[in-house]
Formats: sequence, C-alpha cells, structure tokens
Amino acid sequence: MSCPYLTQVTMVFCRASPVKKLVPSDRITTASTCEGECFRSCPLYLEIEEQVGREVRQFEAESPAVPARKGAQP
Repeated sequence: MSCPYLTQVTMVFCRASPVKKLVPSDRITTASTCEGECFRSCPLYLEIEEQVGREVRQFEAESPAVPARKGAQP
C-alpha cells in the first residue's frame, strides 16, 4: 500500500542559475523562456555563453599552435 501523502513529481532547474531552485515540470508553460528556442534570449544563458566563449579564446591563445601535417594543403 502506498502512502496517500506522497506523490511523484518531475522537477526541472536551470543549470545556468547560481541558485538551484527546483520547479515542477507541470508548472512550466509552453511559452517558457527555457523551453524551445526562446532560451537563447535568457540573460543567464547569454552570460554563460559569453563566459564559455572567453574561456575558449583564452585557451586557444595560451595553447601552442598545432603544427600542420606534411603534405597537407593550407
């Protein structure tokens, strides 16, 4: 017999957010910024995207250039 007070709910959260606040997935509307392609306009997403871009550019600047293979054409 299962407990009448317990229910199973699927929760979601934003990995870009500094605070992990779980939100029941049934409360997210289809017009949510996090669903579909709208996430690209989310301020948290844009901030993380810029941070990752800076880290990639810094890594590429610090890494030695990979020598071209012999016989490879530029």
